[in-house]
Order: sequence, then C-alpha cells, then structure tokens
Amino acid sequence: MKIGILGLPASGKTTIFNSLTRGKADVGGFGATRSANVGVAHVPDERVDILTKMFKSKKTIYAEVMYVDLPGSASGELFEGEAMAQLQQVDAILHVARAFEDGSVPHLEGTVDYKRDIEKVAFDIMFADIALLERRIERISGSLKTLKVAERDDAEKNIETLKRLQSDLENGIAIRDRDLEASEIKAISDTFLLSSLPLLVALNIGEDDISNTADLEAEMAELLSGRSTGGAAICGSLEAELVGMSEEEEAEMRAGLDAGEPGLSRMIKLSYRVLGLNSFLTVGEDETRAWTIDIGALAPKAAGVIHSDIERGFIRAETVAYQDFIDCGTMAEARNRGLFRQEGREYVVQDGDIVNFLFSV
Repeated sequence: MKIGILGLPASGKTTIFNSLTRGKADVGGFGATRSANVGVAHVPDERVDILTKMFKSKKTIYAEVMYVDLPGSASGELFEGEAMAQLQQVDAILHVARAFEDGSVPHLEGTVDYKRDIEKVAFDIMFADIALLERRIERISGSLKTLKVAERDDAEKNIETLKRLQSDLENGIAIRDRDLEASEIKAISDTFLLSSLPLLVALNIGEDDISNTADLEAEMAELLSGRSTGGAAICGSLEAELVGMSEEEEAEMRAGLDAGEPGLSRMIKLSYRVLGLNSFLTVGEDETRAWTIDIGALAPKAAGVIHSDIERGFIRAETVAYQDFIDCGTMAEARNRGLFRQEGREYVVQDGDIVNFLFSV
C-alpha cells in the first residue's frame, strides 16, 4: 500500500509524515519546492508478535505502508510538477488539514479553519479532474475529422461519456462516489483521475485539543460522507516528539496527556478500513509474517501476494483462524478440534487467517 501525503503550506504534513514513518525529514519549509520524502511504516499487529514467540520464529515481518510526502509550493498549488507525477503511483491520498493554532506559523489564508481547508482540497482535486477531462475532450474532438466512420462513432460516444463525468464533477460528485458503467470505465481507462482515489484526512491538532479528538472526528465524518473517505485527528507535534522515546517513556507520556492510541495505529486502521484491506498470516521457524490483501480476496489471489508461482500452481490452502489457534495453543490441537481446515480456490481469506498454501509448478 502506497499513500501520498499532501496539504496546504504550514499544515504540518511533513511532521505527520515523520510521525508515521519515524523519519527525520526537514520540517518548516512551508511549501518550499523540494523532492518528495519517502518512508515506510510497519503496520502494528499484536498477532504477529504473539505468533513469533509461539513459533520461536527467527524473523518477524510486519505488513508495510509506504508514505510519500509530496513536494509543495508556497502558493498552495497542490497538483503540479513532481507532486502530480507521484500521485499517479499511489493507492490513496492523505490530506493533512491544519487545526492547530500557532502565531509563529501563519496560515496561508490568514486564519485556521480546517473545514474550509478540507473542502478546498476536495474542490481542488475535482477541479484538476475537470481540467484533465476538458483537455481529453478537446483532443478527441480535434481528431474526429481524421477518423473512419466506425472509429468516429466510438470517439463521439467517448466524448459524451467524458462530458457526463465532467458534469458530475462540476456538481461536486467525485469519481469515487459513482457507480461507473462499463462505457465509463472504458472511457477513462487510460486517464488518471485524482478523485477516483480514496481520500484520507489527518486533522493535525494541537495538544490542547487532544481531549476533543472524538468530537473533532465526528465533525470530520460529516464532511467526509462519500465513499472511500475517512478521517482521524492526530497531534502531529506530539507524535513526532514521541518517536524518539522508549516504549515505557512513550506510554507514560501518553497516559499523562490522555493521548490514547498512537497516531500511526489509528491512521493504519483508518487506511485499511477506507481502502478495504485486511491481513492474513504465515508462520514458521524461519519467519512469522503479515500480508495485506483486499477484503474478499480468494485464496489463489492471496497466495499471489506471496509469489505469483504460488497463485499459478495453487492446489489448496491449509488455514486456521488466529483466535481459534490461540485458544488451541498448537496446530495439532487445532486439527483435533476440527478447526484446521483445507480450503479450495473459492475460499475467501479472512482477516487474521493463518495460512499455508500448497501449490505445484
């Protein structure tokens, strides 16, 4: 999973990036043009830790999320140059919206209003798509005279389809919120539209607002009511400060501030929910590992996440649910209780399944 982080100047997006990836990227550029920062975050998963101990695994490998802190501009233009090129390679957008007050860091608009900023970025995303579709329509229209009759008919149908999508965008309907027809999918198959991507929002709050997290997230939920959207309130400055602490020191400070669950854990859970993902597990003496798949993935598709040869030569999956295994204590006991199952090609892999794939190539 790869997520692109964007935000208006002085929103604290690089601070959020550092807190998620335990990185040390320079902050305070406030929109200065630069290259993207790239970092990887391990997905916290207590199940992996427990299974590692039970199997005495030599290696522990967590699922990973790659975050790309996109370069900004002092003018607040979000979708130009390298930023646009990077966005074409991500699975979702993470918009960092500022909610903290800091007189030494003025907001681009002069005042802090996260609802305004969330709406502005959502509008900018759709406006970028409108402009792209307009250019696409103009290009196809300009080529009509050179096309044969059958080709011209197809091109004219494409134009009608693109104009329909453009009209919806002008009326505030993102591509992600539409049930696309086959003709629409075909018409935009080679066109990258930003509003088709899932949209996450990290509300960057100050320490004074930590106790109001639940209320702020409820307000965000009203703004982010479309499909494949969601938000979480995170105190970026606090999370970045905690990065360098030991687990004991971090836990003590969180308790003192009533800061609750770490920001990384909350953003990961939000990302998995919005993108429709879950994890299955593989275990053994060599390694215990978590693998990310789409919710609803069939066993062969899940096998392909490990290696394409396993998907191609899939025979069956041996599986037991994580909690069933914990209750049993051993694979042998899981077999005795009939909880260790043999599943075929139509099996839908569930979150937390411990799986061993049998295959032949």
